[in-house]
Amino acid sequence: MQKKIEELLEEIKKVKKASSIIKDNFKRNKIFNHYVSSYSIKNNINNFNKSSFSKQVIVKLLSNLSSAGAKRAMEYILKNNDNSLLINEKGEEVTTKEVLKDWKKDFSKSENAKDAWHLMFSIKENPTPKNLEILKKSVQQVMDNNFLGYKYVMVLHTHQNNPHVHIVLNKRNILTKKKIHFDKKEDVKEFWDDIRNNFCMTLNNKGLRYHNHSILEKDLKKECQKIKRNLYLDEYETKNNLNEILLNNIQRENIKIEKKKSRIDFFSEENKNLKDERNHLLNLFNQYKKKNNKKFYKIGRDLKLNSKKIKENENSILNEMKELKEINSKIEILNKELNKLTYEKIIDAKRLEMFSDSIKNVKISSKKDYQEFLKVKNTISKNNQNLDDAMKKNLEANLISLSLFNGKKQNIFNLEKKIQSLDNAIYLLKKSNSEVWEYENYLKNLESNKDFLQDNITLGFKNLKLELSNKNIKKINPFLIKEYEKGCEILNIKDDLNIINKSKISYSSFSRKINNKQNENLKDKGL
Repeated sequence: MQKKIEELLEEIKKVKKASSIIKDNFKRNKIFNHYVSSYSIKNNINNFNKSSFSKQVIVKLLSNLSSAGAKRAMEYILKNNDNSLLINEKGEEVTTKEVLKDWKKDFSKSENAKDAWHLMFSIKENPTPKNLEILKKSVQQVMDNNFLGYKYVMVLHTHQNNPHVHIVLNKRNILTKKKIHFDKKEDVKEFWDDIRNNFCMTLNNKGLRYHNHSILEKDLKKECQKIKRNLYLDEYETKNNLNEILLNNIQRENIKIEKKKSRIDFFSEENKNLKDERNHLLNLFNQYKKKNNKKFYKIGRDLKLNSKKIKENENSILNEMKELKEINSKIEILNKELNKLTYEKIIDAKRLEMFSDSIKNVKISSKKDYQEFLKVKNTISKNNQNLDDAMKKNLEANLISLSLFNGKKQNIFNLEKKIQSLDNAIYLLKKSNSEVWEYENYLKNLESNKDFLQDNITLGFKNLKLELSNKNIKKINPFLIKEYEKGCEILNIKDDLNIINKSKISYSSFSRKINNKQNENLKDKGL
């Protein structure tokens, strides 16, 4: 049996090595998520040319979980489900308790270890029995193709607009006993692109129409105009948005409180059982010691481990209680701000601005709420006559960037990478075996997107330059100086502010001071 397992592992290694060589060869010939071939280009750009219609496939890694987090995720995905059972990788119906018992040996003893993933696969279709069956079968097929040798459980949700499947995946492989690990950031992106492509292909084979396109393949100028149309709010919407942000944050903090209380109860119950076990071990220890039985050595070791675990649990309870107190304080502040908004009836822009600043100080936890908050700030700045025009434009540009690139703030370094990706795609497209008429509109779109991003670099650099010109060199974030230097290099612009040289002098003098201090210390010690 052992030999068969070893042979199987060796076979997996060979397949993995061969597939990685093939993958490396193909990787060099990809336009975003598509391979360079006449068939692939024709099929993938039809949607851009409006000659056919398909929808963007959605696969998300929602969270990287500890063992306790995996338990909470399973409880959450069963919460709005009619059935109280999960479906495992074998297609069997199982309870959360059975899964956790089975997975316990795979999980690390460290409290902060990330042992599981929470994934979500979604389609934009009516939840008919046929569509739900296609979704379920497609997800199982994708999991079998990409996570062979990994345990997982799944639940189908139909209570929201878009049917979706939640997956909680055990990251430790059954055969290799190793956890999923990526060496480079690029590997993570490629991995999830492969998953999305696989999900897309599986859905299409079952009669639905889906694609996996990059944001850089869309018409960025058109997307930007759509965002701009919804960028400003009227007075009522501004107040309403602030109100909603506060309520959402209060709700999230209350959920955190319930989780903290649940963890405190868990550790308290475990400690109660450990203390009962300790009393039993103490009785045995005393009995064996009286009789000079050597078993008391083993009992002594067990007692030591038991006491260590009790101490760890007590520390965990104290930490949870401390965090609980902090959450309660945050809720108190949020409630005060909500009362101000509700009862004081904020009218003028100045008071509204002060109020939005106070919300910022309580740390907004949701990406969506943060974008709504920026929208509020943007509206306030637009109506504020005293605010500098450049600052208004900067705030507007940041908000557009966040909305356009899925909540990720863009800097000159990120934009340069995106331009490089477009350059690579344009080059490969022109070198492909496709006819020009097949990709002409697609090519124009990519070139237009490149111009759009270059304009964004110019605008971003202009705003950055303005920001840096009003600051003391010693107080400037080093990253901003690096970004400014990169902007000068890309745009071939002279450093008018002389920031780069000043920063080098500033940091070199700082280094000299550190070195002098170290030398003085060495002299004092007679070294």
